[in-house]
Amino acid sequence: MLFERLHRLNSKPDRVMMYPLEFSLDENNVGPESRLLRKARDEYNVKLVPIQVQSRASGDATWAESFTKLLAFNQTQYHRVLNLDSDSTILQSLDELFFMPPCPLALPRAYWLGPNERVQSSQLLLIQPSHFEFGRITTAINNASRSEYDMEIVNTLYKDSALIIPHRPWAILTGEFRGEIHRKYLGNDEEVWNPDEVLREAKFLHFSDWPVPKPWIKATQEVIEQEQPRCRFNATSGQKDDCRDRDYWLGFYADFAKRRAVGALSPHLSDTN
Repeated sequence: MLFERLHRLNSKPDRVMMYPLEFSLDENNVGPESRLLRKARDEYNVKLVPIQVQSRASGDATWAESFTKLLAFNQTQYHRVLNLDSDSTILQSLDELFFMPPCPLALPRAYWLGPNERVQSSQLLLIQPSHFEFGRITTAINNASRSEYDMEIVNTLYKDSALIIPHRPWAILTGEFRGEIHRKYLGNDEEVWNPDEVLREAKFLHFSDWPVPKPWIKATQEVIEQEQPRCRFNATSGQKDDCRDRDYWLGFYADFAKRRAVGALSPHLSDTN
């Protein structure tokens, strides 16, 4: 899905997908994994790189394989790699990130935790691959505890050396639209939250709405009704009828589900949508 969006945006850099080496690319294999890999290769010019999924015992099955993304540090055939989490939507072109100053790693802060925490987020990683950095990453993965995941590793290794990508406009959470206070995202106490303006400037949207599941898992109506953003007070009407946050938030999930359904269709059916 990310590659389809990059294709529509006419993104210039190579597109690379790391995939489990046990998946087959055989044209005679009609399984969904094989078919979708071939679709990415043939329709979106994606270069396919087989890898060994990095899985380990973990306290949370959701993140047990999150180390795998860090294998991008080993893609030394490239000077730079932009690694994107799959539970995300690209809103605008990301190509200009490749023109940032050289640095082993550039990434946004976990802005929702506040500036004093100085915690870095891993949903978007601009990596300068090298054997040296990959060696450090491999050692950190091997030594990680059951409660440490990709985000902990990049914070341990790069907290004081990474180049920070401004989260605004480069990385916003869907959960931001559920909040009542937006100072951490806006970066000041004076600016008024305007979801229309925020979405106009945002470039990369990451799904994070616990206890709402990841966007490829359909949430129950009960969970949606309980967790969706509430309508806000509208000074013009005097009513709580400003429902833009709710409508955008529901739209994020509906859009993801629609694009996922279209992407799963066979190529000739997909072309008709």
